Amino acid sequence: MVTAPEILFFWVARMIIAGYEYRGEKPFTNVYLTGIVRDKLGRKMSKSLGNSPDPLDLIAKYGADGVRIGMLFSSPAGNDLPFDESLCEQGRNFANKIWNAFRLINGWKDTEGKDGIDNRDYTKITEWFSAKLEAETATINDLYSKYRISEALIAIYKLIWDDFCSWYLEIVKPGIGIAMKEETYKSTITFFESLLKLLHPFMPFITEEIWQTIRERKYGESIMMEKWPETGKENILLLNNFASAMELVTEIRNLRKTKSIPMREPLSVSLFIGKSNNIEDFHAMVIKMCNLSAIEKISTKPDGHAPIMINDHEYFVLTQGLINQEEEQKKITEELSYTKSFLESVMKKLNNERFVSSAKPEVVAIENKKKSDAEAKIKLLESQLEGLGKSH
Repeated sequence: MVTAPEILFFWVARMIIAGYEYRGEKPFTNVYLTGIVRDKLGRKMSKSLGNSPDPLDLIAKYGADGVRIGMLFSSPAGNDLPFDESLCEQGRNFANKIWNAFRLINGWKDTEGKDGIDNRDYTKITEWFSAKLEAETATINDLYSKYRISEALIAIYKLIWDDFCSWYLEIVKPGIGIAMKEETYKSTITFFESLLKLLHPFMPFITEEIWQTIRERKYGESIMMEKWPETGKENILLLNNFASAMELVTEIRNLRKTKSIPMREPLSVSLFIGKSNNIEDFHAMVIKMCNLSAIEKISTKPDGHAPIMINDHEYFVLTQGLINQEEEQKKITEELSYTKSFLESVMKKLNNERFVSSAKPEVVAIENKKKSDAEAKIKLLESQLEGLGKSH
């Protein structure tokens, strides 16, 4: 009986022989083997079982690009393909996200009928995304070289959805009735085109359509013939600084949510002058994204403020008059009591010599991480309580 690997070897050998016979050269160097497509129950897809969907029906429902993405999301290198139709739906939603981003950007280029132009300086933001794009392109290239196609797609997906749409576009987005400065618009279009090039092997239809529409093209031009985005020396410092600024935005937004402070209410934030702070380059972004009145430098720690720690840098958000002090004090006291009890349970394990000597090193490391996290949280909660107490 002829096995599947033997059949595969036979066909590969035929293609190689044909290449030498008709072209006088080796037709290819590498052979990429995929796994078997299986359904959600792990069964091999077949007509007899009736568990194999009609590709044309899927395309009619989710679009060709959506189906391609769905298949590739479920295709980790070297493994079988656990196909799930919901992944095609995710692919369709991704296509919608890209198209909506295009429509949004396309609406920023015209100044006619607008009340003015957003002249804010976004140089640092464009520098950050340029560095992020180059770094992720290098990662994607490395994944391609290792034939980790599914992981390359996921990296592109996160770059577009998270970094470009959720952060970059939200930061540079002008107000209602305001046009974008030409310099910022050109940078945004350049970034978007690079992202389309990265995505084109996975979603050829929507990327070609947008690429042809976003600028005026010559007859016969196609994204297929465009140069692949370039990579440069990774600017780790810039990327880390922006990551810290993102963390600050997230913490301030979480503070608003937990304290029930509406986004329309401007907040005043102070930065305690201590160690050098590289996040300051992105303070303008934080002010815009969090609706802050300002971020002021102070030399003494204030009362009536909620502290936020970002990489050993202390920020203080003025909450006095915006929250119920007694209710907040009660809430923090309860959380502090719970955290202290949790820390005690962790310390009992770590102080137990039998546990430490018999447990795996990684288990002990996890417990030590729990200890340090709990201690940091207790310090923060005590600081919040102290601030509330002084503000009465």
